[in-house]
Amino acid sequence: MNTYLSIDLDYWVNCHRRRDVDLFFKKVYALGLPIFTAPFHDQLLEHINLSKYDQIINVDYHSDICDDGAELTLTEGTWANYVNHRDTYVWRHPDEGCLSPRVGYCHDTTNPFEHPEAAHWQRASCQRGLRGIPWKNITAVGVCLSKYWLNGNYNPLSNVLTTFGMDGWLCLKAIDQRLCIKPGFTQV
Repeated sequence: MNTYLSIDLDYWVNCHRRRDVDLFFKKVYALGLPIFTAPFHDQLLEHINLSKYDQIINVDYHSDICDDGAELTLTEGTWANYVNHRDTYVWRHPDEGCLSPRVGYCHDTTNPFEHPEAAHWQRASCQRGLRGIPWKNITAVGVCLSKYWLNGNYNPLSNVLTTFGMDGWLCLKAIDQRLCIKPGFTQV
């Protein structure tokens, strides 16, 4: 199975242990893949749509998939609705508190995890935690900062931010991040 691993650093917004973050990224680095990095999650879409994936695994505090409304626009919370090939979408969330509207869920009326066709996916599921990620199936990785969803909790992420050169992005306003920083590859 050809799998894209999409990682939003806000997954660790409530994490207080740098060790947890570093252990996860040790596995990511061990893949030996170039890692596409961007300030905002919707900017990973360019990289995701370069290839056809059987599965997208989204490690994120937010689901980033919603029911297709008439006025749906591309944002950090709707990017999954703009993936070209929509076979299987798996949201890996940190805790059950994410499973609430206006908290972690991004949909309005129809839950795409109960009705994936509402987002035009074949299959969609959500799962708590990072255990059981199919590391051998991952063929591409993208990481986004999502600074404004981190609520200033940068300490547990400090090693990752430095590795990807994202630590310099923290002082920039959103408009400067979007206009001045071009998404690109990091080889770890």
